[in-house]
Amino acid sequence: MNATTPPVDERPVMSRGDRFALGATAALAGLVALGSAVGGVLSVVQVLRDDPLTIHGFELVNARPPEVTEPVEQVTAAWYDSATLSVAGLPDSARWLFAGQSAVTALAVVGVSLTLLWLALRVLRTRPFGHSVTAALVASALLIIIGGTAAQLLEAAGRAAVVDHLGPAVTGGADPSAESLLAFGLSVDLAPIGVGLALAVVALAFQIGARMQRDTEGLV
Repeated sequence: MNATTPPVDERPVMSRGDRFALGATAALAGLVALGSAVGGVLSVVQVLRDDPLTIHGFELVNARPPEVTEPVEQVTAAWYDSATLSVAGLPDSARWLFAGQSAVTALAVVGVSLTLLWLALRVLRTRPFGHSVTAALVASALLIIIGGTAAQLLEAAGRAAVVDHLGPAVTGGADPSAESLLAFGLSVDLAPIGVGLALAVVALAFQIGARMQRDTEGLV
């Protein structure tokens, strides 16, 4: 005997595979949020306590060519982009800037992960639309845009504070042609802004979906 096809109204909205995928996504998002929170706290503590403190990304001015490229005729020019310093006795002002950079970066990851967790749970309950979901998506978009941009500014300001603390010895002093560290360097990555704007569009789509859901429920 052939099994009869159940009416459309009695068919399950989600298959077992869908529920498993959503459950795994929610669990993974929760783990990422927890790991990012713990990692952010440890990073802040490390920045505030380590002495000397290792700092990456100092931009170089008049950098000398790497010696390894000198005998290679095919290399027409070579230079170092940045330097890593391990500095002892940093002032608290510089440390707090780097601590702030670690904190806002971790906060952005935690916020997005919690939003993904909340969204997965809402979909599992077949209620993907609602004011809380839209608000969470908007908050995540702001966290990505503000957190991503602020983290870059704080890191650049921290490096500038370190260079200022080290003094003219690392900035070339009276010789403008000497190899030295750039007093303030900032290369802004616009990716967080793009991702945040994309997430804001998703939030708008969810808001429209919530309105359509209310209109549909009103017709039933």
